[in-house]
Amino acid sequence: MRAAVAEEAVLRHTLGNGLRVVIAEERSAPVAGVAVHYGVGFRSEAEGRSGFAHLFEHLMFQGGAGTRDDHFRQVEGAGGFCNASTRQDYTDFYDVVPAEALEHVLALEAARMREPKITQRAVRAQASVVREEVLGKLRRPYGGFPWPRLSPVLFRTFANAHDGYGDHAALEGVTVAECAEFFDRRYSPSNAVLTVAGDVDAQRTLDAVERLFGSIPARPAPAAVSFWEPEPRGVAEGGYADPLAPLPAVAVGHRVPDPATAPRAHIALSVLASILAANAASRLPERIRRDHGQAVTVTARAGLFDLLDARDPDMWILTAVHPGELDRGHVLDALDAEMRSIAAAGPAPGELLRARLRQRTSHHRSLDHLANRVRMLGRFELLYGDPGLATRLPALFDETTAEEVARAALGLRAGSRAVLTLTPGTRQEGGPR
Repeated sequence: MRAAVAEEAVLRHTLGNGLRVVIAEERSAPVAGVAVHYGVGFRSEAEGRSGFAHLFEHLMFQGGAGTRDDHFRQVEGAGGFCNASTRQDYTDFYDVVPAEALEHVLALEAARMREPKITQRAVRAQASVVREEVLGKLRRPYGGFPWPRLSPVLFRTFANAHDGYGDHAALEGVTVAECAEFFDRRYSPSNAVLTVAGDVDAQRTLDAVERLFGSIPARPAPAAVSFWEPEPRGVAEGGYADPLAPLPAVAVGHRVPDPATAPRAHIALSVLASILAANAASRLPERIRRDHGQAVTVTARAGLFDLLDARDPDMWILTAVHPGELDRGHVLDALDAEMRSIAAAGPAPGELLRARLRQRTSHHRSLDHLANRVRMLGRFELLYGDPGLATRLPALFDETTAEEVARAALGLRAGSRAVLTLTPGTRQEGGPR
């Protein structure tokens, strides 16, 4: 495993136009990673434009105005690869290239931050690509399970509940003028973080960043918006039929504390997820096997997509795919029993130690990949102003106590959660979606 970047080796700087810069030297291989995080995600979309942030992510790959080719071809032509993702509160673009191609990729990122190539033809083409991505997901067994189908069960406001992956009908009428307005308002340097990591010289890299990005005109960052909403009163139920799923499934979603003000609580929730559902020998599948003689496939995590990946509100998710002869009520009863047990007595010492080790090992394995390292540094800077959190996470896992895990279990109340039930079989007209 590659060691994490030492926190003191991370250089942070803000350009005159407001662009935040994070540079981390780590010379174990002759490659460089570049990530640009923009503080706009699918919670920023207007009603009637579900999937707009995702569509704009695709449009940015047309490249910057004046560049000779699209972004993919130019990065791949330099011997690297690139990709992007759209989450609740950010959109990130990332490239990994041979170290000698770093300045070339920085120039490409600066060009599309300055002015992307957006035409009506590109908008129509990328709206179709988004549609195919969405349909492709739904054509797979358990597509959309648990996201995006769980969100509208747990949440009520459009920002938190809608399908940010994309709604083709909502994207059909998007115009170039709308895209230009979205870019001008949301993709300003003052609403972005540029991160560079790998086999780089920090000062030379910062000089190149100043030269390439410093002249991009400053624009005001959008005002901060809170998407908080009250927790559900009682259990919120939802369900749908999946004609491709071979077995029924159930997902449970809980609201969790604001990660910006309670990061340790999120770490404890992640450790709790590992104790309950890391593998077949974990608490929940073992209880169901012992009580009912049935095998279930259980997963759990803190965060809709990842740990510390969004601002408030976020959710803790557990899913279970179970045999048809095992009623979902038995799964929920087993979950509630294990939650009560952990809340009352905490995890056993050996159990806690194994869970912490799994979390730490998973984190280090993720950081073995330069794309993950550069993205994590940038995301923690954008969301929390603290890229060093990427380095400190293993220590936070190790410091998690049995008492913190017990409090985490106590806070996930059975009487205040969302439950999404997936039933195998043909969709019925007018049935739950």
